[in-house]
Amino acid sequence: MELYDAREFAVWRSGGKHSLMSDKRREIDWASAEVHDGKVVVALTGKSSKAWSEAFDGVLRLLGHGTGGWEKVAHEKKTIEVDGLQPKAEGDLRHFLEAVVVQVNAEVAEAPEPEPEPADPQELEDQEMTATLRSFAKSRTGGSDAG
Repeated sequence: MELYDAREFAVWRSGGKHSLMSDKRREIDWASAEVHDGKVVVALTGKSSKAWSEAFDGVLRLLGHGTGGWEKVAHEKKTIEVDGLQPKAEGDLRHFLEAVVVQVNAEVAEAPEPEPEPADPQELEDQEMTATLRSFAKSRTGGSDAG
């Protein structure tokens, strides 16, 4: 039995129409975290996009600022910045920021970019057959498929 990555499976099920979620997914790079005078700066991995930034701001507004162990949370293209982190609040901050980023990634992934529809029905059929044939490359376990 061959195991598949769930993201590859989603692309295959969509006929190759949706790109891997990792194209839009961002994560917090905790190894980059620095604190100076209570101000935290931590890097974000992945590409920045307007949709991701807007979703981040929206989720942050809904959740507020967490437990009160810090003051303001903001983000730039490549970082998250937190003002006024209090001692012993690091774990709560991590939990809060991870929850925000997971929710933002989910929201951005749910809104696939619209793809132009082919004008010709034959072109659509050809694209579907091409995607099916290409999916065989991912499911190949090695050896010949000849029967």
